Amino acid sequence: MGQRPRIDAIWCCNFSGRMGVSRQCPSRKEDVRMEYVTVMEAARRCGVSDKTIRRAIHKGTLPARSPQSNRSEIAVSDLERFAPGLESPESRIAALERRVQVLEQQVLDLLNRLEAATPRRSSRRTERLTGSLPRNLVALLAFVRLHCVPETKVLTHASRDMALLPVKRGEWIDHDGTVVKEALDAKGRKVFYQLYCELPSFTRCGQCPHGYLDTV
Repeated sequence: MGQRPRIDAIWCCNFSGRMGVSRQCPSRKEDVRMEYVTVMEAARRCGVSDKTIRRAIHKGTLPARSPQSNRSEIAVSDLERFAPGLESPESRIAALERRVQVLEQQVLDLLNRLEAATPRRSSRRTERLTGSLPRNLVALLAFVRLHCVPETKVLTHASRDMALLPVKRGEWIDHDGTVVKEALDAKGRKVFYQLYCELPSFTRCGQCPHGYLDTV
């Protein structure tokens, strides 16, 4: 009879271990129907790292049981009481998005200040829009007549609305005293040739086909 209390005690300990009674909180009565999650799952549900969960368990702010020596489990009900003190994943994402917007605005402001502080260098080759017609330009209408292309077609293609033919605009004086308001540079003459060389009325000049290194 003196041995029985010991047997009952051993049987109770083994039974308690099989039922998953926490060795960390032996005084707590646990419901076998209570749902438990691992540390990693608890961290995922709370939107924090597993280290945060382990620190809370170590501090005693989050109850846990240890069915095995290297395994801790947290009751979902305890986790729900613990989670309100933490930010939800949605709120953390929203906070990060707001932070990104602030940083983007700061970068934009910085770039604007740098642009305002940097003096603009004027181009060494500024194209004259008045005076004598520059040597690299040729009057558009004179070029049209030279190649026997309908003027209305060319002027339509050169208009600002269509801009199919790149022209230079200004107010120059040609060598014969004619006022020139639209002219072609080497690029414009190349495009001119590509646009109209297949026309039946097109007449080639001595520099056709025109290229980017074309000279007047």
